[in-house]
Amino acid sequence: MINIFTVQAKVHRMQQDVLRPLYTVYPGYEAALHDRLLAETGRAIKIHQGYIEELCRSRLVAMVFKIVKFLGGADRLTEEDFARFTSYVNDGGIEAMVKMLLAADKEQTFAGELRRLPVHVQHNASPMLNKSIGLHEDFITGFFRENYGSLDNTPARLRDNYAETRRFICRLVVLAEENLKPRCS
Repeated sequence: MINIFTVQAKVHRMQQDVLRPLYTVYPGYEAALHDRLLAETGRAIKIHQGYIEELCRSRLVAMVFKIVKFLGGADRLTEEDFARFTSYVNDGGIEAMVKMLLAADKEQTFAGELRRLPVHVQHNASPMLNKSIGLHEDFITGFFRENYGSLDNTPARLRDNYAETRRFICRLVVLAEENLKPRCS
């Protein structure tokens, strides 16, 4: 059960763990390959997977989201987006994402894992990933401003990681769309 008194601290810790590989400065960050950083991100998500799934099943979280929307918050996130994401998580998408991030061939693994998910999740993948591009931009640029003062002050390698991650997500959108095309037998 979600404890409303600890949820903010847990979510903050989860964000820090997931963002650390790609978007923070630590010894050796400049030399790390993007593919390896995605795998580290996948390991961080795996650690928090149970809590993410619990949040997405929570009626309390759904109610809080609706209140935030009613009060004018979460401008770029619609109720449909929220439902799309929670459905994705609740129907096995987070497990598939972790497998993909940990895989050596991320694109092939993404395509294979997507085909194993329920059809409605497959149809949901492209719109959800498309939406995530803008949300990722908003969140990461805000994170950079908060931690480095401005985008210009953000270390170049971290900005490069952001650009590579954006390209990667865009590629996943294409793969998700291709997955929906009829296959010849």
